[in-house]
Amino acid sequence: MLEDILLQHFDRYPKMEPQDAVKLVYQHAFGPGHLIRDEKKAFAFLQQELAGAGEPLPGEALYESIGNGLCRLNLRPCKAKGIPAEAILRLFLETANGTEGDKKKFISGIHALQKLAEEDETPFEPVLLDIFLAKYPKSRPAVHHSDAYRLAYQPCYRVVSQKRLKDYLKAMRETQE
Repeated sequence: MLEDILLQHFDRYPKMEPQDAVKLVYQHAFGPGHLIRDEKKAFAFLQQELAGAGEPLPGEALYESIGNGLCRLNLRPCKAKGIPAEAILRLFLETANGTEGDKKKFISGIHALQKLAEEDETPFEPVLLDIFLAKYPKSRPAVHHSDAYRLAYQPCYRVVSQKRLKDYLKAMRETQE
């Protein structure tokens, strides 16, 4: 359930702000949120990000579920485990090109987020979520992480299909045996 995932992320990332929670809801409903038109640019950006990625942060998992069959694949642990950029890109592209957004799921997720805020289950005040949502465009675009989140957690990931990732990891283990 999305509420459980939100609560897990609030616990793991207590400096989350409303836009970070909306980003999570967005990714849950829409996946990576866009088709990749230029695979070469996407690959070059991924390689650049991997080159700049340091060691995994303390407690940083290889991936974190965001529900709806999707997860955030953290690049620092990928690099540490030797997962090649080509494999990460393939997982990302397959997910981006194979995931249809669900506006109803997004709206339902926003309502769940608002309920958690009203119940004082979020790391931010409910009024801050109200203010953010009042300014959020009706077109419901993807948003970036907040400055506070980026500073505290240095997010470095790709949204991918959790099943495809698990299948890839299983195949990778089998070839290493």
